[in-house]
Amino acid sequence: MRQTSAAIALALVAVLCAAALTACGSAAGTAASSGAAPAATASPVADVAGVTLIMDWVPWVLDIPVDVAQQQGYYAAHGLTVRQQIPATATDVPKFVSVGRAQFGLYYAPDTLQSVAAGAPLVSVAALMSHAPVGMAMAPGVHASKPADLEGTTAGVVMVPSTRASFATMLEAGGVDPSKVKVADPGFDLVPPLLAGRYQSVAVTQFGELVEADLAGQRLDYLDFRDWGTPDYAFLDLVSQQGFAARHPATVRAFVAATMQGLDWAVAHPGQAVALYVKRHPELKAGLLLAQWKAAMPSMATGGGHVTGWQDVAGWQALDRWMVRTRQIKAPVDVAGVVTDRYLPTR
Repeated sequence: MRQTSAAIALALVAVLCAAALTACGSAAGTAASSGAAPAATASPVADVAGVTLIMDWVPWVLDIPVDVAQQQGYYAAHGLTVRQQIPATATDVPKFVSVGRAQFGLYYAPDTLQSVAAGAPLVSVAALMSHAPVGMAMAPGVHASKPADLEGTTAGVVMVPSTRASFATMLEAGGVDPSKVKVADPGFDLVPPLLAGRYQSVAVTQFGELVEADLAGQRLDYLDFRDWGTPDYAFLDLVSQQGFAARHPATVRAFVAATMQGLDWAVAHPGQAVALYVKRHPELKAGLLLAQWKAAMPSMATGGGHVTGWQDVAGWQALDRWMVRTRQIKAPVDVAGVVTDRYLPTR
């Protein structure tokens, strides 16, 4: 899994106290654009041409829509030059977006609410992945259909507050005494220790590590956190700074529209989308990436009778309540001020 650590709050408090939060929105950069640009339409055109998008920790499957938007020329067609930046630390996304070093970021819903609770002026302007297929995968030969089956075992659960809270919620929902399950931090390279049996179960993404194990010939038992008390939520979203979004709505609309075009195209052309992505990231395995992207597609923010990128505010509110109950945040966040669909393309 690619998520941020509990250091978010302390880092944000420090940087927000020192910053004026004046995102100028003029970060220069170069767009990697190849292939035919889309035909001109009456779509929104940015008033800030050069923007920076701070990505996830390392290249992985959920970055595909962004690279498609770059390679297919969708950003350029909306008047944008987008610089993609890989963060150096886990807290870079909320910090950089908050102080204007990046105008946009890829970020996870629980971490967004944590950051806002710590004082970050973030706003989620679109969903990329609108569901959260995360849970516990069992090691080869270990079988489980309910949380009670984990009693007496060692579970690998990364030191991410939302993941740890989901695991604790699952045990509670299943009536399991937490003292009967040993919990260890497996790090972030999850599949090798899981397949080696170092842990009897490991918290994974269903579309990521579980697919990787499957391609390695291991069909593993899996318990989805959403079946055991964790609310479903928008796993990955596009975030911006509230002030920047208010001052430059045309730029936000243009950026969102281009990224959603990339998402729609990647879902409609999975093989071509993966080929474009692997061309930029040849260190990745095309076969694994294609299987992961196909597994992720049903959870992406497309279809369902809504415009691509639509955000379920009720889902965010349920997530907020759960995070308060599990003490990930001290008090409820004003979700209405953090989540908006006003920048999404209209049908």
